[in-house]
Amino acid sequence: MEFKPGFFGRLFTRSGNWKLSISRDNLILESDVATTSKVALPDIRVVDVRTGIFWSTVHLQTGGTAVALRGISRNDSTQLQEHLRKAISQSLGRLISPSAKLLAAVIETLEKFYGQARYLANRDVHIWSQAQASGNLDVRKLIEILKHPFFDKALIQRDLERDIQRLQDVLAGQRQELSRRNELFVANEMKRLKPFFDAVESRPLTDEQQRAAIVFEDRNLLIAAAGSGKSSTVVAKIGYALETGFCSPGQILALAFNKTAAEELDIRISERLAGQLKGQGSVTSRTFHRLGLDIIATVEGKKPDLAPWANESRDNEGAAIEELIQTLATSDRNFLEKWVTFQAVCFRPNKELPRFQTQQDYDAYLRQVGEERDGHKGIRSLNGDLVKSMEEVAIANWLFMNGIAYEYERSYEYETADQHHRQYHPDFYFLDINCYHEHFALDDNGKAPAIFNGDYEEGVRWKRMLHTTKETDLIETTSAMYRAGSLFGHLESELRKRGQQLKPRSPQEVLAKLAELKLPSYGGFIRTFITLCKSGGQSPATLAEKANSQRDRYRALAFLDVVVPVFQAYEAKLTTLRCIDFEDMIRSATKYVEERKFVHPYQLILVDEFQDIAHGRARLVLAMLEQNPDCRLFAVGDDWQSIYRFTGSDIGIMAKFASHFGVTATNYLTWTFRSNQGITDVAATFVQANPSQLKKTVRAVDKTKDATIQILEYGKDEDSEEVLAAEIEALAGIAKTEQRILRVFLLGRYNHLRPGSLASWRKRHSGALDIQFLSLHRSKGLEADFVFLLGVNSGPYSFPSEIVDDPLLDLVLPVPEAFEYSEERRLFYVGLTRAKRRTYVLTKKSRISRFIQELLKPQHRGTVIYRSGKVEGDHPDVEACPTCGTGVLRVITGQYGPFMACSNYPACSQKKKVSAAR
Repeated sequence: MEFKPGFFGRLFTRSGNWKLSISRDNLILESDVATTSKVALPDIRVVDVRTGIFWSTVHLQTGGTAVALRGISRNDSTQLQEHLRKAISQSLGRLISPSAKLLAAVIETLEKFYGQARYLANRDVHIWSQAQASGNLDVRKLIEILKHPFFDKALIQRDLERDIQRLQDVLAGQRQELSRRNELFVANEMKRLKPFFDAVESRPLTDEQQRAAIVFEDRNLLIAAAGSGKSSTVVAKIGYALETGFCSPGQILALAFNKTAAEELDIRISERLAGQLKGQGSVTSRTFHRLGLDIIATVEGKKPDLAPWANESRDNEGAAIEELIQTLATSDRNFLEKWVTFQAVCFRPNKELPRFQTQQDYDAYLRQVGEERDGHKGIRSLNGDLVKSMEEVAIANWLFMNGIAYEYERSYEYETADQHHRQYHPDFYFLDINCYHEHFALDDNGKAPAIFNGDYEEGVRWKRMLHTTKETDLIETTSAMYRAGSLFGHLESELRKRGQQLKPRSPQEVLAKLAELKLPSYGGFIRTFITLCKSGGQSPATLAEKANSQRDRYRALAFLDVVVPVFQAYEAKLTTLRCIDFEDMIRSATKYVEERKFVHPYQLILVDEFQDIAHGRARLVLAMLEQNPDCRLFAVGDDWQSIYRFTGSDIGIMAKFASHFGVTATNYLTWTFRSNQGITDVAATFVQANPSQLKKTVRAVDKTKDATIQILEYGKDEDSEEVLAAEIEALAGIAKTEQRILRVFLLGRYNHLRPGSLASWRKRHSGALDIQFLSLHRSKGLEADFVFLLGVNSGPYSFPSEIVDDPLLDLVLPVPEAFEYSEERRLFYVGLTRAKRRTYVLTKKSRISRFIQELLKPQHRGTVIYRSGKVEGDHPDVEACPTCGTGVLRVITGQYGPFMACSNYPACSQKKKVSAAR
C-alpha cells in the first residue's frame, strides 16, 4: 500500500514530492529531495498524526531519526497511521513466533535453576544467563519486542507472554520471582535446620541471626546493634556454609581487626563447630596484618621485619612520632620554629563564626574550648590572658612569641561610657608604640557573621570614628585576613612601620609556656595523618593544593610545614631499619594479589567489625574478591560504633557498601541481649542525631527503663573520686545482696582520667566487684553490669574532643563527615552501651559537656536522672539551659522558696519557676 501527498497538499504545505510504501516487514520512503530509505518496521517506535484544517502531518521516529511527512489529507493520514501500526505489530509477531520452542527450553532451564537447594545469588544468575546466551535464543531481543509500543499481545499465546516476562524479570528487571523464591528458601531452611540453629551457640539463634546465616548473596552486609550477638552469627554463618557443603574449612577466611579478636573467634569456631570441622581441617582466622604478612612471606619467601613501634594496639605509634619530632626539633632550627609556631598559633581547630546558628551557640562553643578563672571565662593565651576568641588567641600567642609587649582589653585612654556605650576596651594595646589593635570578625566584604546581627558592624564604625576623632593610632585586622593567611604578615608590617621592635623568644621558652597549658599530645594525630596518607596512596607533596582550598588555609599550610618533614623522617627511619609498618604491609599484600603473584583458595571471606575498615584493607578484600568471582563476602559491623577514624578507618565504606563491593544483601540484628531498653533508647536517639548514621530500631530483651542512665555532678576535680567512691560502695552492697560478683567499668576518654584510688577500691571490694579502668576505645566489644563514664566535660580535655574531628584530616580523607563531632558522638554511644544495668556519667558542675545537654531532653525524663553526686539524688528534674547552652536548670531553694536556676550561675542568670518547669 502506498501513501503520498496530493497536488494542493504539496503546493500549500511545501511538502515536496514524497511516497511511502509498506511491504511485509519494511517501510520504503522515496522523496525528490532525499535518497530513498528503507526501514525495518520493528524499528519504528513512533507514528503520530497532527491534524490541520485541510491537511495533516505524520511523524515517524526510528531510534534517533525523526521524519515529518506533510501535505497528506486528513483521511489518508488516519489510514496511514492505522495501517502502519498494524503492519508493525504483525512484523513483531513474525519475529517472536519462531522463538517459542527455544523459549520453552530456556524456561525449563530456569525452573531447574530456581529448583536448586541453595540460596541463589547474583553470581549464580550471571552464570545461568551466560549459559543461555550461548544458545540461539536472543532473550534480550524478545524482551525488547515485548516492550515495543506497537506489540499486540493478542498475537502470541498467554503462556509465551508469561515466559518472556519471567525472563525479563530475572535478566533485566527487579528479579521479583527470584526474590520470592529466595525468601521461601530461607524460611524452609530455618525450619529444616532448626536443630542446628538452636544448638550452634549457647542460646538458640533469633530469626534475624538465622536469616543472616542462610542468605548467601555475592556480597552480604550485616548491620548489628551493640550486644546483638554478631559473633554468634559469624559462627553460625561459617557453620551453615560447612553444614550445607557450600565450601570446606580451608576455603573460609575470617578476618578480624586485632589479634585478640582473631584468637577468640578461632577458639569459638573450633569449639562450636567441632562436628562440622572434624576431619576436614580448620577455618583460617587472621587479622588483616597477619594476612598481609602471610601473603608477603609466600611471595617473597620470608617474612618482613615489622617496625618496632608497630603493634596491634598501636599504642606506641604516637610516641614514635613524638620522638621523631623531638629529633627534628633538635637538629633542624627551621623545623623547630615551624613546630612551635603551629602549636602556639594553630593547635586548636578554629570553627568559623558563620557556622554558628546563634550568638548563644558561639558563646557555648567558647566555654567548651576555654576555661574559667577568678570569675572570668575565656581561652588562655601563652601570656596568661583569658581571651575571647580563637583568632584572638592566635594573635596573642604570636605577639608573645615575638616578644611584643601588649595588654589585652586595656581600658581606652578616654572615657566613652554613656547611655548608649560602655567604656571601650580595644582588643590589644601595644605599650612600646602607644598603639591600639582591633581584630574584627569581618569577611572580605566587610560583613559580620549573621549571629551578631547589625550591631557588630555599627560597633566597628563607632570604634573607627572614635580613634579618628581622638587621634589615637589603630591597627586593624580581620577574620578574612586570618583565613587568607595574610594576618600576621600584615600585623608585622604595621607594627614595624610604627617602630615596634620584634624580639622573638627562644623556641624553648615558648615550648615551656605551651607545656603549662597542658595541651593534648599531637603525636597520635600526626601518626593518623601519615596513616591516611599512606593507606590512601597520597604523598604529603600532593596535599598543598588541598590545603590552599581549606577554609582555614593558614592553619592547613602551617600543619603541612610540620607534617611533611615528619613524614619524610618517618619513611627514612623505616628504610634505615629495613622494616615496614602496617600500611606498607597491606599495600604490598594487595599488590601481590592484584598481580596474581598470590592466588588465594577462599570461597567465603568474613570480616568482623567492618565499620572500622580503612581504604587499604578494603582494597585488599576487593582484590581477593576480584581474583575469584565465585568468592562471597560476609561483612559484619555497626556504623554506630565506628570510632577508629584516627587509625584510618572510613565509615563511608560501610555506608556505601554496595557501591564499593557490588550487589549486596543487607540484613540487620536489632535485638540486644546486653543493655536494657532504657539505655538502648537513649543511646539510639543520641547517635542517630547524626543523619548520616544508618537508621535502625533497636529492641532490648531487658525492658527496664527507669533511672538506667544517671548523671553525677561534682563541684571540683578532687571531688570526682569521692562521688565515684560513694557509688562504688553502693554497688558493692547490691553485689552482696545478690551474692555474686558484679563487673564495673570505669571508662575514660583520656587515660589520665584513671582514678588514683582504683587499687584501693579493687582491694576493698574484691569479693563483690570486678572493677576495671579502660579507655573508651579499648572498651568496645566488652560489657559490664555497671559503667561509669568519667570526665564528660567541656574545656581542656573535653568530651567531645576538639582534636579528633580536626578539619585537617579532610586533607587525607576522601569524604569529610559534615556532622559536627560525629566520631566523638559514636564513641560516647559506645560508652553508654557497654552497660547491662546502668550507666553513670560524671560531669563537673562548671564544665558540663554538650553531650550531657542532649541526654537531658524531655523525652528521656525518668530514664535519665541528674544527681549532685550523692547516692540519694537531689536533682531529679533538670533540663538543658536554653540561654547558655552548657548549663542545666535544676531546683534550688532560695529566700522565697524553690526555683530552677542554671548551674553556670552567676555567669548565666537563667531562672524558671518550678511550677512552670514540671
